[in-house]
Amino acid sequence: MGVDFIRISGLVNVIAGVTLLVYWYAFALFLPYRELSTTLSILVKNQNWSWINTLGVVGALSGLLGQAGIYVIQTANTNWYASIGFYIAAAGTTLLIGTMLWETVLWPILVKHEESLLDFQGPIYSSKTFLPFFIVSGLIYSLGYILVGIGIVQANILPRIAGYLLAIGAPTFGLGAMFGKFQVYARSVGITLMSGGLIWLGLVMLS
Repeated sequence: MGVDFIRISGLVNVIAGVTLLVYWYAFALFLPYRELSTTLSILVKNQNWSWINTLGVVGALSGLLGQAGIYVIQTANTNWYASIGFYIAAAGTTLLIGTMLWETVLWPILVKHEESLLDFQGPIYSSKTFLPFFIVSGLIYSLGYILVGIGIVQANILPRIAGYLLAIGAPTFGLGAMFGKFQVYARSVGITLMSGGLIWLGLVMLS
């Protein structure tokens, strides 16, 4: 794969980072996150919920596609477990996209019929099926990006600090939902670090 592929992947990573930042911080501007206490329904009922989360899906999908260029540009300089990290990160990102899709499309339908479904102590978050799956998905996503970040640091081809940003930011974002009513704050830190890493990597790849 040639230079054009690397540059396209770099552009996709920049799009991912920027879109994810706009998606997440649109919460602060267009959703009443300060009223978040015991339920997510206060956010999901808002008219801006769908378009904001659609941006999140686009950002996550772009991040998934952009990983290919990172892998190609440094694959000969990384350890085997760092290479495996790209596959794990791809799996975790795919699960994240699925989660974001049902949050975007399904949750507004649920809220119209029964708001208590999205209570932090409600049937979804306390489910013995949903919650473990949600946690495992976050762990897969987090582990993948930790290994990808380690690979970037080890290969020393792309900016090493960007690798650290991915390794720290992605797990903080991916597992942030476990913090309940504080998840908005935890995930804000995580997505800022991760997006910064993606944009930095993307710009270097473009050059």
